[in-house]
Parts: sequence; C-alpha cells; structure tokens
Amino acid sequence: MLVNRTRTLGAIAGLLGGALLAGCGQPAAAPAAQDGATQAAGVAPGGSPIQAGGSTSTHSDQQRTDGDDSRQTASTDANRQPTSTNGARQPTGTECSAKDFKVDLNVQPSRPGVLLMAVSNTSQKVCKLNGWAAVAPVDMSGAPHTDVPVQKVEIPGGPTEFSLNPGQTGFAGVLIERGDKADPDTVVATGFNVTLPGAGGPVNANIIGTDGTQTGNGSLYAEFPVKAVKVGTLQPVSQGVTVFD
Repeated sequence: MLVNRTRTLGAIAGLLGGALLAGCGQPAAAPAAQDGATQAAGVAPGGSPIQAGGSTSTHSDQQRTDGDDSRQTASTDANRQPTSTNGARQPTGTECSAKDFKVDLNVQPSRPGVLLMAVSNTSQKVCKLNGWAAVAPVDMSGAPHTDVPVQKVEIPGGPTEFSLNPGQTGFAGVLIERGDKADPDTVVATGFNVTLPGAGGPVNANIIGTDGTQTGNGSLYAEFPVKAVKVGTLQPVSQGVTVFD
C-alpha cells in the first residue's frame, strides 16, 4: 500500500514538472510580431500614428505653407505698387508761348463794339490759361496805342484756370467803347494785339467780320474808333462771355 501511494505521488509530480517546463520554454515572439504588424498598419507601438515619410512630410507641408504665404505677400506688395498707364511725360502749360496760340476776334451781329475772343492751341502741347488776356489796339503800322485805357472785368465770372489740349479753344469777351474820330481821346485802330497770361509776347489777332471775311487773309479791312476797352476773363466755354450789360 505504501509503495503504491509513493508511485502515484511521483507520477503526479512528474506531470506537473513537465507542464511547468513546457510553459517556460514557449518563445516570446508573439509581441514582436504584433509590433511589426502594427507598424506595417501605420501605428506606432505607443499607439500614435506614423506619418508617411516621417518628419519629411511635415517639413514639406511647412515649405508649401511658407511658399503660399510668400506668394500671397508678393501679390499683396504688387497690388500696393502704383501703376502707370502711360510713362510718357505730358507737356505742361508753362512751356506754351505766343507762337503756340491763334487768336480770333469775332464781330458780333447787331452788337457794335462787342467781340468774341477765341484762343486756339495750335501746338502739340497742353497749355494752361487763367485770368485775363491783355488787349492793345494797334494802328496800321502795327504799333500799339498805349494811351487807351483797358479795364479787366469779371465777366462772366472770376478767373478760372483751365487747360487747352492741342486744337482746343478758350474764350473771352471784349467790349470796345466807340468814340468819335474827332475826339482827341479816341484812336483809330485797325487791329489788336492780344497777350495771353504767361505767353511772354503778343499775338496779332485775326478779326472776323459778320460775313466771314477776315483781316488775316486780307479779305477784311477793319477800323475801330476806340475810346476804351473792357476785357472779360478767359473761360473754357463761350457761354456768357460777351454779356457786358
């Protein structure tokens, strides 16, 4: 009986020892394999995702962002720059002189002594006008009558600065106070010199009669018994310039 019990305990001990040895002998490759599979799936052992390409992707994204910001800044700076549609310099009115103008004095129908002055820019420059033209009666030799009083009046209004492009015309009114030829205070004028502000010299005005004849081409002989002259302001339009009431 004692012998049989001893054998039975030995067999049980042997079975338990074999089981313990088998448990200690199992390889520890399963966690490594799981880590490898996890990495292949794009997940790090710590559970955080791995970016494709690692830190290079983050750097490239930053470069693209920086590049976009640079382009946006350059675009904004370009919009701030002034633009010019024409780089050519436009001539100014200070360059205009008497030779750049043509002056016509148009006799007004049924209004003795009233003349419409038309000042045309015959140059290729932009000319500025402002204020009054100086009007001087001249004799047959072209000499001015310096003793005739000339009054500057604000008709149709005060001085107005404006520009005349090539070929454009400005206007002013002129009123001749007619006298008697026998009056010593009256001079006989056959023409007028007109000096525009800033032009530096006189222009011999072309007088145009109501029938279209002109002193400039010799088809008109003009003669004015002049006692005094009134001159209105230069204006960009003719409206109201000859209203001397």
